[in-house]
Amino acid sequence: MGRYLILMVWGDKYGDADCNRLIRDAYANSSSIRGVIVLSDRLNRVIDSRATLHPIVADFDTPAFKSGGLPVKISMFDIDVLPEGAPCVYVDLDSAIIGDLGKLAALTRSGPIWTLGTFRARFNLWARIKWRLTRGRSYGAGNSSAIAFRNRFPGNPTQKFRGHAPIFGNHNDAARQNDDRFIGWSCQDLIRPIPTDLAVRFRMEFLAPTLALNRVKARARRKRRQHLVLVTFDGDLTKPETICALRDNEIIVDHHGRRGHWNDTEISGLRARLYAGLQD
Repeated sequence: MGRYLILMVWGDKYGDADCNRLIRDAYANSSSIRGVIVLSDRLNRVIDSRATLHPIVADFDTPAFKSGGLPVKISMFDIDVLPEGAPCVYVDLDSAIIGDLGKLAALTRSGPIWTLGTFRARFNLWARIKWRLTRGRSYGAGNSSAIAFRNRFPGNPTQKFRGHAPIFGNHNDAARQNDDRFIGWSCQDLIRPIPTDLAVRFRMEFLAPTLALNRVKARARRKRRQHLVLVTFDGDLTKPETICALRDNEIIVDHHGRRGHWNDTEISGLRARLYAGLQD
């Protein structure tokens, strides 16, 4: 079965060029990609002809779902123009594809949904036991900048959101207003963390609380970083346009004070690949 890249665009923060950059790099790096679906709030976008432009479904295409915790992203797990069970990789538009997305899609052979891990996410046996014992009150939430999943898998977040599955007995719990939290809660018994040698958030992987610690981290992880497929650039101070404007050896600082140098040592020789992946 073919593998699909899923993108989502609405409003004016990101545009056609961001979608086309990722479509270009997906096909350049991934021989197994069968197609790209761009979910959008409007169908007059100028999108690479290799992609299919498809409307965000009406029940999620509302202003309230496109701000704050972005519940609109919960709609991605039920795409009617794709076969049920099709392996998909969703990628945020502020990302760089630098390797074969097929490696991410292949994760779905051993589980229907994989997401980027966070400090709040402990997707392991003990976490699943706690989730069951607390009847859903204890759960981990990942980061939805990148998700590998099988389209329309049973019990997927879109299905549960539409079914108004109650959280802690409350249909209006704050988790329903946050894509990361709802996805984590609704699939806690299925969700797994994407391995950090395949996909990472730039500021979490390439920055650290101190410059000295970041140099140590870079040495320890240099070999593993060579296998990276995807790097996402969440965080207001580490967006693609900021990274592309950096000078050699300039210090990068994120909104939590993590820092590192923009040089080949601390970026593990990946600067050229990241830069190429962020250019329109």
